[in-house]
Amino acid sequence: MELIFDIVKKLRNNEIRNIRNLLNSSPFDYEKVGKLFDLVTRYTEKGESYYSQKLYQKEPDNTFRVTKSRLKKLLEDAILHEKSLSGYSAEYINSILQARKRLLQGEILLGRGAYIASKNLLLQVSALGRKYSFHHELFQARMLLHRAQSINSGVREFEKSTQELLELSRIESSVNEAAILYYSLSNFLTHKTAEDQQIIAGPLAQLKRIETIHNEVNSPHTAYYYLYSHVLFHQYEQEYDIARKFCKKYLILLQNEPALYSKQKVANAHFQLAEISMRMGKLDEAQEYIDETLAFYNKDNTNYLITLGIAFWIAFHSENWKQAGKVIEEALKHPRLAVSKSRAATWHFFKACLLFKKKLFRDASQELNHATVLLNDKYGWNLSFRLLEIMILFESGHFDILDSRIINMKQFVKRTQKTSELFRPMQLIAILMEWHKNNLDLTKAWPVIQKKMKELNEFHKSHPFDANATELIRFEEWLLEKAGKR
Repeated sequence: MELIFDIVKKLRNNEIRNIRNLLNSSPFDYEKVGKLFDLVTRYTEKGESYYSQKLYQKEPDNTFRVTKSRLKKLLEDAILHEKSLSGYSAEYINSILQARKRLLQGEILLGRGAYIASKNLLLQVSALGRKYSFHHELFQARMLLHRAQSINSGVREFEKSTQELLELSRIESSVNEAAILYYSLSNFLTHKTAEDQQIIAGPLAQLKRIETIHNEVNSPHTAYYYLYSHVLFHQYEQEYDIARKFCKKYLILLQNEPALYSKQKVANAHFQLAEISMRMGKLDEAQEYIDETLAFYNKDNTNYLITLGIAFWIAFHSENWKQAGKVIEEALKHPRLAVSKSRAATWHFFKACLLFKKKLFRDASQELNHATVLLNDKYGWNLSFRLLEIMILFESGHFDILDSRIINMKQFVKRTQKTSELFRPMQLIAILMEWHKNNLDLTKAWPVIQKKMKELNEFHKSHPFDANATELIRFEEWLLEKAGKR
């Protein structure tokens, strides 16, 4: 069932309708398959036993597994036969398909001894490979020609062909190496924070190696890995000016290289520019980039929903509450929320933050109740949830509940947080506990709190607060307002 749900989550509304129409038009062939499809689109993810009982009133057996297999095949076909290549350059798609087709035909003809016909096709593949940087297809075509010439060519002529083939092999290998290093670097930057300089040595070496390959190999693919790696790395290092320059070069490359262009990649480039601009405080510029990103996606697409998240952050940090509200309402109606409880909870959390800013504390509390799934996240979302809850309880005057929430947060942070990520949470806990110790009297607690605030400010000089973080409302800024210090 895991494979089926993996595909169902990716289906657009029109694809679901097309599958239903197919099932309804062939009720005899697809009766049980259709019922299983209705079940998996209606209910949350469940095990095989649940669906087998619903369909056959017994535990899963071969009959159920055949029905499941037929549904999986139907779902795969719906995605593979959909016009998913429309996001790429038509010229590129046609060329790569022709190159691969002719390469296969040329190899078959060569195997049958039709050398002239094979050579004609393989030379066409070579021409397409050089024009569009199809490194693999170019190498394979030249390798087949090289093999065919090994008997008939003279030594000097064949040696020249050998050297050319070795160079093509080196280029293909270098492009593959750059790709491998890029994905390794991307994985690291996605899962680590920029605090341990010893850890960063490995990714930095990978980045330099990608740059070396790019300088040695004249290929749009190595340029792609080189530029995008720099975009990610300099964001990681919080060098947003540099990241922005590389991202603009990356966007130009995508727009001008048929071998690289796709709507998905161009949309991602705009998305990256939006995030970078937001972190730089250029919110108007970020809004322009996010509008361009949204224009690339269908509204029922998951990527559209993810992009709405940045659109909300921009509106929220711009204090454009009306626009932030519009984005939230659009997101909460999005069909993809139904397949992800955590994503839906995130949007309820966003709405709670917005209601808090509008001083609708009771509504904010009710909305936060819909976001409790976020407490399963032991790091960012959990902490942000707890801090927002504490602020709402104080503003609502629920001091009896507030007392226990502060104690619970202290215990949670000490129990779950890693040492390298501890300073901000522990500093906030120290502030909260001082406030709590003085019976929530900020006047009495202020001398100690002020010292902790200064230490926190010093920390953020070397570790800038991320505008894209889960903590949309900074607790220390809210506390300053409550103390009348802003």
